[in-house]
Amino acid sequence: MTSVGVVNELDNDLRSILPGEWFTFAEGRDWNALREVQQSVGSQAIVRALGRCGWIAPHWDVEHGGRGLPESDAALAIAHLDSLAVPRIPRGTGFVLAAPAIRQFASEETKRRFLPKIVTGEEMWAQLFSEPGAGSDLASLACRAVRDGGEWVASGQKVWTTLGHEADIGMLLARTDPDVPKNNGITYFAVDLRAPGVELRPLIQMTGEHEFNQVFLSDVRIPDSWRISPVNEGWAASNASLAAERITLSGQGAGGPQKRSILGGKTTDEVLALAHDRGLTPVQRQRLVEAWINAKTLGLTVGRMRGPAGSITKVMKAKSNQELQCLALEILGADVIGWDGGVKSEYARYVREFLRTRANSIEGGTSEIQRNIIGEQVLGLPREPNPWAGQPWTQVPRN
Repeated sequence: MTSVGVVNELDNDLRSILPGEWFTFAEGRDWNALREVQQSVGSQAIVRALGRCGWIAPHWDVEHGGRGLPESDAALAIAHLDSLAVPRIPRGTGFVLAAPAIRQFASEETKRRFLPKIVTGEEMWAQLFSEPGAGSDLASLACRAVRDGGEWVASGQKVWTTLGHEADIGMLLARTDPDVPKNNGITYFAVDLRAPGVELRPLIQMTGEHEFNQVFLSDVRIPDSWRISPVNEGWAASNASLAAERITLSGQGAGGPQKRSILGGKTTDEVLALAHDRGLTPVQRQRLVEAWINAKTLGLTVGRMRGPAGSITKVMKAKSNQELQCLALEILGADVIGWDGGVKSEYARYVREFLRTRANSIEGGTSEIQRNIIGEQVLGLPREPNPWAGQPWTQVPRN
């Protein structure tokens, strides 16, 4: 099939999925009107329909939910979707985080079980990596999984599980061999979050919202067919997910007309519009110019820096987004005081988004850890001395 044929085939499917006015508004770059159309149709309804047609991941094999297109044609299709501002990322973390590990490490049976339902959004995923004693040092995790015939029995605690209360499947890292060095005894599983023994407890943010959860696993049974990595090789598989997470948090969008920051908060264009209405001091004007330059620079850079180098854009994006939200509040001044009562709702949103973006430099790996990755894996600087390197996990002191 020619490149023109790919686009024509995609357009035929889009015209059966989207209302006619979508194309008019997209071609005219009328984002406000397009946003209203998306709300009436439902972004995830669009994603599900695209997934059933194979356009969410057109380069994947057909049996995995794709169309089997060459990478060049798939990139052309994705670019065409983005040019029309069509949302294309299923809700949850399945497509962005779980799928890279599944495609690279899982058995063919496991791929066929999970990948098609990821692209259609039939199953929503959540991440079960971090623990109370294993966040930045993720390889120190203590959640255990013990083999029992054709199943595994998992017990332990996870924390900061985003949207776990809405998810169907969890991507679980568990220790399957405690007698080897910490990175070597971990296995990557999929786990049914509605299975007996799974308990979720909400973690309420300082905005008052419920986005994160604690997850307690008590003798949860997992079929071996739900194992994503080879036994004791989950660390490499987890790195596939974590690398994808860094790229996403450094600015890769989900498509759609919302034109929102992937990290939350107002975009540079929105703060520019606010500044036009409210006015700026000379210092604020300089900061806004710097924010605009940062946004353009990141837009040209994100996606090009793969592997450990993705930590560079992750750190830059977190810092610049936090600074931008802070500037937005300064421009509004006293109008944001008392945001939980009496203040206009449009200003209340600014404060909630400012508070939410405080997590940008923590989630997905703290900026401090990202700088370690940059120093050691990108610049080749020596690692910090570690007297426990190479020791079995059972012999390493833990908090």
